[in-house]
Amino acid sequence: MDWLDKVSVLVIIVLIAGSVVLIGSHMGEAVPERDVQQRTAFADHPAANGEIESKVRVIKNFIETNNLDKAGMLTQELIQKYPYEGEPRMMMGDIFMRRQQPIKAVPEYKEAVDLNPDFLDKKTALFQGKKLKVVVGEALSEIEKAMRLNPGDESMKNEKKNIYYLQRKIAGSCS
Repeated sequence: MDWLDKVSVLVIIVLIAGSVVLIGSHMGEAVPERDVQQRTAFADHPAANGEIESKVRVIKNFIETNNLDKAGMLTQELIQKYPYEGEPRMMMGDIFMRRQQPIKAVPEYKEAVDLNPDFLDKKTALFQGKKLKVVVGEALSEIEKAMRLNPGDESMKNEKKNIYYLQRKIAGSCS
C-alpha cells in the first residue's frame, strides 16, 4: 500500500465514524406526535372545523327534510366563508342531486374532490366514492341525451369533460 491508499482508507474510516456519530446523535428526534390518519383528519384551524361540522349537520337535516332552499343558502354561506374546504362543496352537490340536477352537481363534486381527496379514499370516514360513481353515471346519461338532441352544444361538451375528469379521479382512487 502506498501513501495514497493509506490516506484513502483513513478518509473512508473517518467518514464512516462521522456518519455513525451523526446518525446516533439524531436518533429519536423525528418522532411524530400523532399518527398519519389523525394528522390528516384535523384541519389547521379547529375552530373553523367545528363551525363547519355544526353547519353541515344543519344542512344535512335541511336536505333530509326537503328544505333545499335553506340548505342551499346555508351552503353558499359556507362556501363563501371557507372557499378551500371540500365539505360545503360536497353538500352543494348533494343539494343538486336531491333536486335531480346531476349535471349541476358534477362540478360541485369535482371541486370537493379537488379540495379534499379523502372523499375518494376508502380508508377514511369521508369516503364518498360509491355515491360519486352513481352521480357520474346519471349525469353522463343526461348529457348523452342532450348531445343527441343538440350535437353542437359546447356547454354539454364542457360538462362531459368534467364528468370524464371525475371518472378518472374515481378510478384512480383507493376504491
